[in-house]
This record gives sequence, C-alpha cells and structure tokens, in this order.
Amino acid sequence: MDEALLLRQLHRGDERAFAQLVSHYRAMVLNLAARMTGRPDGAEDLAQEVFLRVWKALPKFRGECKLSTWIYRITINLCIAEGKSARGRAAHIPLDDPSLFSMPQVRSGEANDYAEEVVLKARMGPLIAQMPDHYRTAISLYYLKDLSYQEIADIMSVPMGTVKSYLFRGKAWLRDRLLGREPDREGLT
Repeated sequence: MDEALLLRQLHRGDERAFAQLVSHYRAMVLNLAARMTGRPDGAEDLAQEVFLRVWKALPKFRGECKLSTWIYRITINLCIAEGKSARGRAAHIPLDDPSLFSMPQVRSGEANDYAEEVVLKARMGPLIAQMPDHYRTAISLYYLKDLSYQEIADIMSVPMGTVKSYLFRGKAWLRDRLLGREPDREGLT
C-alpha cells in the first residue's frame, strides 16, 4: 500500500481510499483492542469507534508519523478510556481463543513443558488486563505486536527510555502477580 498516495486520496475525502484504509488496518485494530481491553467480544465496537475517529481527524493528520502509528495511538487512547469507564467489570478472556495460545505440534517429551506454558498463558491473560494502562500498552505492543522500542515510543508519545522502563516494570509487575505477591517496589503500581 502506497501510504503517501492513500493520504492524498483521504485528504480529498475519497471514501474508497478510506474503505481501503479500514480493510488494511482492521485486523490490527481488532487484535489490539481485544488484547488491551481484555474483551474480545467488544473489539468490533471499539474498532468502529476507532475508524470513526480516524475519519473525523483525517483533515488534521499531517503525516508527521506513519499512518499505522497514528491509528495505533487512537486505538490505545480509546482502549484506555474504555478501560477506565469499565473499571470493576471482570475481564473476559476465553481460554479457547486461538489468538491467545499458539498450538504447535508437541512431541511426547515436551508435553510437560507445553502444558506449563498453556497454564502460564491462561494466567497471564487476565493479569495483563489488570495491569496499569502504560505497562499493558507497552507489553502488548512489544510482545504481542512485535513493535520496536522506537515504534512504541512514537505510539505512546514518550521517550524510548520510558518504553524500556515500562517494559521492565511491567514484567516485574506480572512476575510478582504470578508468584502471588503484591509488588512492593516503589513505582510498580
């Protein structure tokens, strides 16, 4: 996809170009929304709101960052706002969701390791949904979307060192929760 051409078409109000943008970024937005909110069943509604906000804000978008970075940022901001309005609701992460677990072929000698990995992932999903927003965002973008530190820094509008700190502290937060203890280090909550 030629992003510069697409942006020119979008700035002219070309609805077909917008349909192409939605088609290209829809899966990314759905996946990120499901993981950030812990509610795969509500991801479609969030995605519709994201693309509505993209359409309304297109005249202000000047291309100072990649289109995908801008759409990530809108998605994350909306997910954080949704999370704040939904505090107190239990996160629903179905254990049979194929995107939650990878199911590789397992040789008999690896069965125990694989079983432990499945249990760990099952415990991590709800924990990730409970993380402070900035840790959850950094962890999701780095480990689940395989983005670089710089891409995450651009999306979160923070310095790269802050991203590294969020990842370090987020992993410590998860480790402590998995071990059944509350983080007691300053700044981990």
